[in-house]
Amino acid sequence: METFRGKAHLPGTKEEWNIELEIDWARKEVNVHIDEAPAGIADWPGLAVQTFGPLDELVFRTKGIPGLFTHWWHFVRSAKGDLWGIVIGLPDVSGIWSTCMVSLDKVK
Repeated sequence: METFRGKAHLPGTKEEWNIELEIDWARKEVNVHIDEAPAGIADWPGLAVQTFGPLDELVFRTKGIPGLFTHWWHFVRSAKGDLWGIVIGLPDVSGIWSTCMVSLDKVK
């Protein structure tokens, strides 16, 4: 199990949030933890988790993080072992996809 932390302004949110990502690469399990999220829910499991290489790249989906219902997350490991990636929100009524870049530092 590895843990990563960083900040990002996720698509659909009003401000930047602290994000903690826990990954069990062998089991292909992911958990996203966000203390600032409203409604008392702070944890979301990764759905449809795909990994590439033993610990190199990760793609998954979350459902229910406000203000958008679905987010797609795609990360690659940097040379230092941290994660760099992009979070994509579903398109709005005009068909515009919202995205944000994310850098997460490995903490454990």
